[in-house]
Formats: sequence, structure tokens, C-alpha cells
Amino acid sequence: MKQKRTLLHEPSLYDPYRGLYTKVELEKVKEYMREELTRSFQHFKKKTSPRPHFASYLFRNYRTEKISGRLGGITDHTIGSQNTVYCDVRVGSPRFDNLINGGLEDNSDRDESIEYINMPAEIERDPFRFSLWKLTDAKFREAAEQYYERKSKELHYVDPNRGLPSRYKRNAVKSWKYTKLPEVDREFWMYRIRRAGQLLKKYTNIKNSRFEFSCHHRQSVLVNSEGSEILQQQSIFELRGSLWLLNKKGEGIVQEIHFTEGALDDLPGEKEFLYVIQQKIDSLLALEKAPRLDSFSGPVLLSGGASGLFFHEVVGHRLEGSRLLSPDEGGTFRSLRGKNIAPDYIDIIDDPTLTHYGDRRMIGHFLYDDEGTPSQRAVLVEKGILKQFLTTATPIPGQKETNGHARSQKHERPISRMGNLLVVNRKPVDAEQMRGLFIEEIKRQKKPYGIYVKDTLGGETGTNSYDFQAFKGEILDASRVYPDGKEEPIRGVDFVGTPLSSLDAVVCMGNDPALDNSYCGAESGVVPVSTVAPSMLMRNLELQGQDRERYTQYVVPLPYAEKKRKK
Repeated sequence: MKQKRTLLHEPSLYDPYRGLYTKVELEKVKEYMREELTRSFQHFKKKTSPRPHFASYLFRNYRTEKISGRLGGITDHTIGSQNTVYCDVRVGSPRFDNLINGGLEDNSDRDESIEYINMPAEIERDPFRFSLWKLTDAKFREAAEQYYERKSKELHYVDPNRGLPSRYKRNAVKSWKYTKLPEVDREFWMYRIRRAGQLLKKYTNIKNSRFEFSCHHRQSVLVNSEGSEILQQQSIFELRGSLWLLNKKGEGIVQEIHFTEGALDDLPGEKEFLYVIQQKIDSLLALEKAPRLDSFSGPVLLSGGASGLFFHEVVGHRLEGSRLLSPDEGGTFRSLRGKNIAPDYIDIIDDPTLTHYGDRRMIGHFLYDDEGTPSQRAVLVEKGILKQFLTTATPIPGQKETNGHARSQKHERPISRMGNLLVVNRKPVDAEQMRGLFIEEIKRQKKPYGIYVKDTLGGETGTNSYDFQAFKGEILDASRVYPDGKEEPIRGVDFVGTPLSSLDAVVCMGNDPALDNSYCGAESGVVPVSTVAPSMLMRNLELQGQDRERYTQYVVPLPYAEKKRKK
């Protein structure tokens, strides 16, 4: 009997050089950051101009472990960790400092300070404080440069935000709750990855496949000049699969499997995961023969996941209040506070304080944002009326209250970002009713068919004033529905549109809210987010064609396919 290799001397979750830190080590991090912050702040105040009015350190320890495989074997097993510190130095005064355009552009990877954000793996006083010293000095000089740049611009341009404070002062926050996280059973997940890959061996037209389990752990420590000291920890687990089929025309057809959860127990069990893989294989084989659309405009039914993506791209990014501080932003909803932007049965809320939706964890949860402000539930839209925007510690035009949504990934300045976005439907329609309304809308418009979007891969949107105010959702699985109710799978299109006209096209929403955990990228980096939304019927949504690139066929058949034929 063939035996699998045993894992010898693999680093543990709390490995001294590639792992998480113990409570004692994190206490040292806090101590050393407090010492260096106090020392630097005092020196700057005595010897420099402009003088700082605020400074902070945000230490992050990331540990990522990935197990990848295909066709019944493990192809890769990696463990990596990185320590970084985001240092913020604000010079001038809380009324006027170096913050320019809401910080949207404060993310350059060419700044000198980028060279110094990495911290030592071993938490020892002198090496750690040396790294902080180098970083802090560079950040002060960059802050002074930004301050004088902002001052000089006032000689030529009117600053529309001159009357707003640059930053609200905060009370000190002390939050230090440490929990030791459990080890991950690598052998178990390697077995799962092998089992998943074995399913693909009999499908020789699927030319590539890959499965991956990954776990991401983060520990963060924030210390600032207002006296705050905050420890937060987070774990995210992912189970993913990618299947790529090459049809006889040379068209590559993809199906993706993605489970992203805040707890290991929320990932699917073995039978469920294998069932989902088989479903995706069947879908891929159906799509191989499915017609390819070039375009469409008409009734579209979005599943809960697709509806969540729609609201994330169409509304969520445009309600990030930091954008109101930049003249380069289009500001779709800038002047619409207090006005209807959606049907009166829709509420949109962002609440990072929520830890669960149903039995599943929400990965967009955080108690304190990346500026140390307690997160708050923000009612953005109520009964279709725009109420407020997401904010950082910097106030925005027309809104004095802040709600603790400053977030960033690494070296970028935190800007207002989504956490847990919830779309609440006050007039739910059940699945049967919605299907009937969908068919009615197809007939009313005298369309040959409507489109049912079942699954999506991701999306993007443009918010800059010099760009189109549009959005796009990548469709993974869809079908066209005929007036008689018949369904036919289709491929080759994504949904697109502009925000205001798309929101006007909403007909009704379902009673089936679904949670989607994923990642969101913007100016301040990639952050974990959660979205909850029900299915939604739209009287009109436009679809555009995807890339039509074709590939040449492989000359040599797959090795296991040839072996099977010989048998």
C-alpha cells in the first residue's frame, strides 16, 4: 500500500519566525511602539516646523498558509508571514494639516517610507525601535512636504473643503483582548485537496484544474498619540477551485468555486464540496455547447450573490465619504442626501459590528477601524432615501457625524471603506412570485427572452470625474429564460451599466438574502468585506460581450487520457 508523506518539522501557527505572536510578544510590540512614538513626537514638537498634532503606528502581522493541488496530488504548500507598520504623522493642526483630497492619493509605492514599513520577525527592543525610527522620520518629511504642497495650491486654486477640520480629535481607546488561535490540520486539508482533484481525471476536455485551501491570520496593534492601544485579531479561511475547458472552437470556458469564511467550521464538508465540484463540472460541460451572446438589453433576474455585487459596485463605493473630499471624484450621490436614490422598500446599511449573519461569520467585521475609531452601524439609505456616507476621522461636506470606516491594507492611508454591507428589503417577494413577474416583464417588453444571472466572479466600477460613471459585473453562470419559462444556459457576457439608471430599473426584490464573503480593492488596498442581499428583478440591465480570444488545440493529449484509451 502506498503511503503519503508525513509532514515533519512544519512551522506551527505560532512559529517564532513565520507565525503569529504570543500575548507576551504583542505586549512588547505595544510597549516598543509607545516608547518610540512618544520619543519621536516630543522631538518633532521641539525641533521641527510644521509641528505634528497627531501620530500613530498600526502594526500588522500577516500569516498565510496555502495548500494547492490538482488531479489527486499536492502541487504546492507554502507558509509565509510579514510584519508591517503603517505610520501616520499629521502636521499642522486638526483644523488644517497635510491631508490632501481625503487621502485617496496617499498610497504611492514610490515614497521613501515604503522602504521602511517592514518590521523584524523577532520582537526585540533595539531592532524593532530602529525600524520604527527610520519609518517615522521618513513619514514626517513626507507629511511636511504634503502640508506645504496643500498650502501652495491655495495660491492658485480654491480649496472647497477649507472650512472643514482635517481631523476630529478622539478619546483614548483601550482594548486588549487576546485569544490563542487553534492550529490547522494540514493533513486533513491535503486529503481534501487530493480528493477534489481526483474527480477531474475522467473529464479529458477539461484541460486545467486547480484546488486550493488557504488560511489567513492577522494580528494588529494600534498605538497613537491620543493614548489609544488596541489589539485585534482575525482569521479567514478559503476553499477554492478553478476549472478550465477548451472546446473544439478553441474557446476557453471557466468555472470557479469559492468559499470564503471567517471560521473553519463554516467551510463545506467533504461531501458538500465534492457535490459542488460535480455541479460545476456539469455546468462547464453544458456551457461547452451553450450559445455565446454578444450583447443584451432587457429584463434581468439577479441571484442574491449577483444582487450583492450590484449594490457593492453601484452604491457601496459611491458612498465612501472620502471621495467627497476629492475634486477628481465624480460624486454621483454628492448632492442627493435626503433624496430618493432607490425604491422606497430598500434600506442599505453598513454595520462592521456584526460578527455573524445566521450561522456564518462575516469577514467584514471589525470593532475598531484602522485609525482606532470604534466602528458604528451606518444607515446609508433608508426607505430609498440617501441618509449618510461612510467616513473616517475626517469630516465630510454635509455630514458632521463620523462612523468608523477607515480601512487600509498595508502602506496606504486608510480611507472610508465598506465592512458589512446589508441590503434590506421591506417588501419581500417569494421565488415563485418573482419568477412570474420576470416572465411577465419579458412578455410586456416583447423580448424574445430575459437573462437569469446565477453566479458572478467579481466586479469593478469607476468613480473618477474624468472617467465613465459605470460599473461591471463578471458573470460566471447565467441562462436565458423564454416567455414560456424554458431555460437555456448562455455564456460570453457580463452585466454593465450606470448607477442612477440601473437603480431606477429595480422592479422588486426577493425574500432570500444571501451572505457573500469576499475581498474588495480600492485606493487603500484590498480589504475583506461581507455583503448580504436578496435576489432582485430589474426591468432593464445591459450585458456586453466578454473577450473572444481563442487558443490553438494541444498537440499531445493529456497523459492520463492517453493511458485510459490504451487500457
